[in-house]
Amino acid sequence: MHHASLPTPDLRARQARRRSLAFLLFVLVALAATLGGPVEPAVKLLDESQLVHATTAAPPVEVAAPMTIEQLRARVAAVLEREGVPGVGLAVVDRDGVRWAGGVGLADRDSGKPVTADTQFRVASITKSFVALGVMRLVEQGRLDLDRPLHELMPDVALANDWDATSPITLAHALEHTAGFDDMRFNEYWSPDDGAAPRDALAINPRSRVARWRPGSRLSYSNPGYTIAGHAIELATGESYESFIEREILRPLGMPTARFRRSPEYADRLATGYHSPDQPAVFRPIYHAPAGALLASPRELGELVHFWLHRGDRGGPPIVGPEALARIERTETLPYLGPDTNYGLGNYGDVSHSARGRGHDGGLPGFLSAYRYFPELGVGYVMLLNSTHSLQAYLEIRALLFAYLTSGRDVPLPPSREPDPAEVAAITGYYGYESPRMQLLGFVERAMIGISVSPAPGGIALELLTGGGAALVPTGDGGYRHWREGGTSVRLTRGDDGRRILVGGMTYFEEHSYAWAKTRLFALTAALLLIQLAPAWALLWALLAGIRRVRGRSIAAGEFALHAWPAAAGLAWALLPLLFVHMARAEAYTTANPLSIALCACTLLFAACSAAAVAEVVRASVARTVPLSLRLVPTAAALASFGMTLYLLFHGIIGLRVWAW
Repeated sequence: MHHASLPTPDLRARQARRRSLAFLLFVLVALAATLGGPVEPAVKLLDESQLVHATTAAPPVEVAAPMTIEQLRARVAAVLEREGVPGVGLAVVDRDGVRWAGGVGLADRDSGKPVTADTQFRVASITKSFVALGVMRLVEQGRLDLDRPLHELMPDVALANDWDATSPITLAHALEHTAGFDDMRFNEYWSPDDGAAPRDALAINPRSRVARWRPGSRLSYSNPGYTIAGHAIELATGESYESFIEREILRPLGMPTARFRRSPEYADRLATGYHSPDQPAVFRPIYHAPAGALLASPRELGELVHFWLHRGDRGGPPIVGPEALARIERTETLPYLGPDTNYGLGNYGDVSHSARGRGHDGGLPGFLSAYRYFPELGVGYVMLLNSTHSLQAYLEIRALLFAYLTSGRDVPLPPSREPDPAEVAAITGYYGYESPRMQLLGFVERAMIGISVSPAPGGIALELLTGGGAALVPTGDGGYRHWREGGTSVRLTRGDDGRRILVGGMTYFEEHSYAWAKTRLFALTAALLLIQLAPAWALLWALLAGIRRVRGRSIAAGEFALHAWPAAAGLAWALLPLLFVHMARAEAYTTANPLSIALCACTLLFAACSAAAVAEVVRASVARTVPLSLRLVPTAAALASFGMTLYLLFHGIIGLRVWAW
C-alpha cells in the first residue's frame, strides 16, 4: 500500500533501481526494512512509490494495438504466461460507461478459479481516491475545512511541527503528502484484526507524524496522512469512515460489493495474492486502513473511472460538484508550480503514455493495482494484478490497455519548445535528493541519489550521481519531459526559500555541491568494499600462515587477532542482509521476535567487532610486532568498519529495534 519519480522515463527507471539498490546498501550498511516502500529485490513486493517510478519509468512501452477484446485478452494472457503472473482483472471505460470488464488468468492457482469482472482484489492505495472523495463531500457540505489546522480539528491526535506558529499542518497537507510526515513506522503496518479505527491506528506510533521540514514545502508520500483523513471523516460525521464512504461514495458510484474489510458474504470472490508465481501472500489487515484497505472488483473500479470521465454528471445526484473535482486534481499546498505528475487529493498525474492521464496506483503483498483516466481522450482503464513479482507485466499490460483504447486514433505527443539558453544556464548544476519517504533510510538515499543538470542539444541532459541519464526537451515555465512522454515530468524552479530545486513525480531535489556528493559516495563505496574484503583477506592470510608454520616459520604475536576481528566484522555485515530477507519475507518487523531481535543483535555485533578490530590495530601499531606489510589491509578494513559503525550509530541504525522505532 505503501507509494521519487525520476524526471525522465529512462532516468526514472534507473532511479527506481537505484532506490532499490540504496535500500540494499542500507541492509549491507547495517539493517534494512521499509514498507515505505517494501523492497522488491528482497521480498518481491512493489508499492505505490515504485509504481509511480514505473509509470514514468521508461519511454512508454511500445506495443502493437489490439483491435478487439479477444486480441487484448490473448495478448495479456501471453504476458501473464511469460512473466509467471497468475491473473489480472481488467476494465476498459469510455464516457458512456464500462465498455468491458473481465479477467485473464487465475484468481487462485490451487483451485483453478479464474479471474472475472467481479473478482475482488486488494486495491491498496487506490483506497485514497475514495477517502479523498469522502472528504470533499464533507467539505462541500461545510462539515470539514481543508485549510483548518489539524491541532484544532483533532486535538486528540499527537502531531509535532516546529513551524506550527507560521505553517500549521492542515488536512490538505495530509491529503497531498506535504505535511512533512515520515511514512508508517514498522509497528504500524499489520493489524491483528480487520477494521482498526483510525483513532487507534494513529495512537500506535505518533513519531510517524513529526514534520521533518516546513509543511507545504515539499512532497513525501506518507500513508498516515490518509488515516488522519479517515479520522477527520469520523469526527465530522459521528460514524465510522467505512460506513460513510460505503453509503455516500461507493454505493452511489455503482460499487455494491466493495468493502474495507473481508466478509463471509464475498469470501469466495477474493483473489489470492502471490509474492512469486508459486508463493501465496498471507492476507494481513493493515492498521492504516483508510490508506489502503479497500477490496473491489475491476468492474466496480471501472465505475470510478467512468465517474471521472463524465465528471460526475450523468443525470443522478453528483457525489461532489465540479469545483471539488477540480480541487481533487490540483495541488494547492506547494508554493511552486509542479510537473503534470502532480499529486492532488488521492489523485495524481501520469505522463508515461502519449496522453496525460490521472488516477492512482496501489501495492500490497501479492497485489498491484492501477486505474487511469484520460480527460482529453474520454477513455480510461483499470488493471488489478494478483502478483507483485513482475514490474514488466505491470508496464506491458498498461501499455496494451492504452493501445487498445486509442487504436485507430491519432494521439500526438505535445509539442516541445525551443530551449532558452538563459534558463538552461540558470538551472545547470547538481541537485541532491531531499524528500526521503522514511527518515530512517534518508541518509542512504541522500548519499546515493542525485542529479546533475547540464545543457544539451534541444534541451537539457540529466545525469544520475551513480551513473546513467537522459536528455529532456523543454515544455515551458521550467518544465521538461522525455520526448516520448505525454506531459511535463520534471520542473526546475525555486523553493519557498529561494533555493533552486528540481521536482518530478514524488521527488524533490535541492541544489547541492557535486564535489561533496561524489566524495561521500566514494567514501561509502570504498568502506563497503574494504568491509566485504576483510573475511576473504583473513582466509588468505590463514592459508599463508599455515604454510609458514609448516615451513617452521613463526607467526607474530597479535597477528591472528589483527586479521580475525576485521573478518568477524565483515561476516557480521554479510549476515545482515540474510537476516533482513528472512525478516521481510516473514513480515516480522512489527514485533519483537527472533528475527527482528537477531537483526538488532547483528548490528550490535558488527559494532563490537569493528571496535575490537580498531583496538587490535592500535595495539599492533604500538607494539610493532606485526610487519607493516601485513598490517595494511586489516588496518584499512578495521578503520572502514569502525567508520561505518560511527556513521550508522549517528543515524540510529546500530542497535535499532525495528519493532519499537
